[in-house]
Amino acid sequence: MESLTRTPFFCMLLQQNDTSTIEVLSLTYKEFMSQLILVCTKTTRGIPAFFTLNYTHVELLALREEYKANVTKKKCTCRTIFVQSHIGY
Repeated sequence: MESLTRTPFFCMLLQQNDTSTIEVLSLTYKEFMSQLILVCTKTTRGIPAFFTLNYTHVELLALREEYKANVTKKKCTCRTIFVQSHIGY
């Protein structure tokens, strides 16, 4: 169920440091999306895709709220813009 939240992209979001570049984030985001597609298209799996997707969605929502709280404390980072623009929030 945590297959998407253990990707390098998600780990970078959790670290919340400002050293990541858009290029690095773009590459890890593409890898994350590839993993997402695999989760959705696998025919045999122990955990249905819905649960993995829902779990990942909840984790992303929690991260978004954390970033919103941090934005009020400091200037908006490129990561926040990247996440919001690619996830659609």
